[in-house]
Order: sequence, then C-alpha cells, then structure tokens
Amino acid sequence: MWRDGNHLGKHHAGFDLTDFLKLAPHGEDRVHRLPVVGKLLVQAAPGRKPPHLKAFYFMTFLNLFLVLAVLLIIAVWRWG
Repeated sequence: MWRDGNHLGKHHAGFDLTDFLKLAPHGEDRVHRLPVVGKLLVQAAPGRKPPHLKAFYFMTFLNLFLVLAVLLIIAVWRWG
C-alpha cells in the first residue's frame, strides 16, 4: 500500500501524517505493526543549548550592542 513512498496516491512518506491517521479507516495499531526503519532524535542534551542557538543569541546581542553604540555616538555628537 506504500508503493514508491505514496499511500494510495494521497499520502507521501516522510511527512507528518498524524492528522490524516485520525481520518483513516484503520487505527494506530496498523501503523504500530509496520517495521521500524529508524528513529528521529530531536532533543539536545538536557541543560545544553545547541550550537546554532548559541550563535544566534551571540549575533543578536552583538547587533543590539552595535545599534546602541551608534545611537550613543550620535547622541553625544549632537549634544556636544
């Protein structure tokens, strides 16, 4: 029923089909009987932020600091 990654020409493998399962004529038990082909790990180690999130925070605060520094320089220049 999943020939070439398509189920009856409507559902494609690799996508979240949770909402479609509610409308299916069968229950979750049919899905649980299928063989497991891999596991998806989506969580980082507890208490540690992923490196890309650290880089995002660093760039955000760097930009904020630069904007505030430019505004301070302009304010001092205009005031003095």
